[in-house]
Amino acid sequence: MKLYVEKVKRPSGIRYRIVRDWTRDGVRRRSYKMLPAGTKKAEADRICCQMSLNIEYGNYLDKEKMLFREYYEKVYREKYMGFLSPTTRQNYEQMYLAEDGIRRHLGELFLSEITTEAVQDMVNHYIATGKAPKTIRNHVSFVSVVLKQAISDNYLQLTGILPTTYIRLPRKAETVGHTYTMEQVKTMLARARAEKNINVELIVGLTCLGGGLRRSELAGLRWEDISLDEENPCIMIQRAEVSTKEGVIEKGTKTEAGTRKVPLVVNGTLYKILVRARKRYFRLQAKAPDFQGENHVLILQHDTYTPMKPNRIYKTFKTFMQKSCPDLPCYRLHDLRHTYFSLCSSIEGFSDLSMISMGGHSSIKSSRRYQHSIQSRVKADAGRLNEEFEKAKSVVNS
Repeated sequence: MKLYVEKVKRPSGIRYRIVRDWTRDGVRRRSYKMLPAGTKKAEADRICCQMSLNIEYGNYLDKEKMLFREYYEKVYREKYMGFLSPTTRQNYEQMYLAEDGIRRHLGELFLSEITTEAVQDMVNHYIATGKAPKTIRNHVSFVSVVLKQAISDNYLQLTGILPTTYIRLPRKAETVGHTYTMEQVKTMLARARAEKNINVELIVGLTCLGGGLRRSELAGLRWEDISLDEENPCIMIQRAEVSTKEGVIEKGTKTEAGTRKVPLVVNGTLYKILVRARKRYFRLQAKAPDFQGENHVLILQHDTYTPMKPNRIYKTFKTFMQKSCPDLPCYRLHDLRHTYFSLCSSIEGFSDLSMISMGGHSSIKSSRRYQHSIQSRVKADAGRLNEEFEKAKSVVNS
């Protein structure tokens, strides 16, 4: 392949174009790139030389300077946002378009003007206005993703490190997760069973006893994902449903490890709940004229029996706790997932590999964040050490 400059006569005057000349499968081919009007011959030769070097070394011709706002709205949003999950797209747009968002702080800067100092100024402003540390980190991550893509697209020539590399971020907030005890979980299930509240039984059973399902995984669970065959009973968790501005959207699990298989114990507590729920589902499907359950495990228990949306799952659990379990703490729905890991870790000899496999984590480090029972065990052991020390006799004089 060779490139050369060709002079072209136009009614408006002389123009120059770059000719790309190559042969493929014995056939000679050409393509042309017309340069802007007014380009001099020397400049055309320089561009041609640069293009030749770029073809040889894998780069591309420099592109026009763009504002961060222009690149995000005209290039990144149009070409790359479609490959992101619905929730990530929604979060990016919210961080960018918010009144005090990224567009306000960085939008009118050229890509080359976005320095570590510029990003740090934005971070300092967010700290001063009281934004949560996690939110600030998400904003910086967003900027980093867009800048990396701009470099790949050759809109930004960066010879050093990415401007976001050495940003001073606020410390991560230490969030304290809550967990229920085994007795409390048993109480919740017993009261839900007495009230014939099958949805709460499913929510508590699937989260605390069946692999710590996330809310989005509960919403996406269907009966074809569950095998109640006595030879190999299991739950296949392979999808999630999330709420966006466009409505409820189905997507893959949160992580690759989130796609998992959770074994069931025949005639165990969760197994029995699922058997009763499935019988109820098919009974409603047969008698309701406008049944719209769509094979979802969690459905509304009235009207057309439509699938429960993620927010409805949360409200169902919260309402049950407030009305039927006022003597128990009303924690977040996600704390039921914490409870699953805590209960597993409290059982002597329970395999870490089993816990991360059923819980949908890729490493034991992730699971241990939820093992709140370990801290109580450590505290008890420290007390035992002190007790033994107090019992020991000391010898003052030999």
